Amino acid sequence: MKLVQPEITCDAILIATMIIAAYTDWRFHKIYNWMTFSGMAAGLGVRAGFTGTEGAALSLLGLVVGLLIQLAPFALKLIKAGDVKLLMMVGALEGWEFTLWGFLYGAAAFGLLAIFWLWRDGTLRQTLRNAMDFLKVLGWSRAINEPGPPASQRMMPWGIGLALGFLIAVAMKHGWGSPSLIP
Repeated sequence: MKLVQPEITCDAILIATMIIAAYTDWRFHKIYNWMTFSGMAAGLGVRAGFTGTEGAALSLLGLVVGLLIQLAPFALKLIKAGDVKLLMMVGALEGWEFTLWGFLYGAAAFGLLAIFWLWRDGTLRQTLRNAMDFLKVLGWSRAINEPGPPASQRMMPWGIGLALGFLIAVAMKHGWGSPSLIP
């Protein structure tokens, strides 16, 4: 895959914003609007500027896909608005397919980080018990135990996992020719 100017520009913006997002989410538990909205505008502008209406449409579709991926978790209060806007920004910069794959890599990275964080806090065992109890409530097992206390009330920074996922997707795009695991 030959990378053209809009790809290189959008990738550079994405890498810079992912580093900033991971840091601010880890340090302050925030992903700032100035970054996400300017990234969305940059994605729309770069795509439209280099490839006209086709690029603008790709950017808008990516932005909408980023919103749709995060809409249900946001409505359930599992994530904060900054996480939604971060995915919308990625969609505007890179398009829908990249956003989808990067999100999946990010979810996997976040899962591994969550296991480490829970282990470090000494709450991994109780979290696993609570997860098993939840599966039992869904009918995946006959015996139901009383659920234990919440394993952790601490918010884990989802932006770090997302940032790692999108950085993996950029590396795959440059090394593999596509962010997808499927050639």
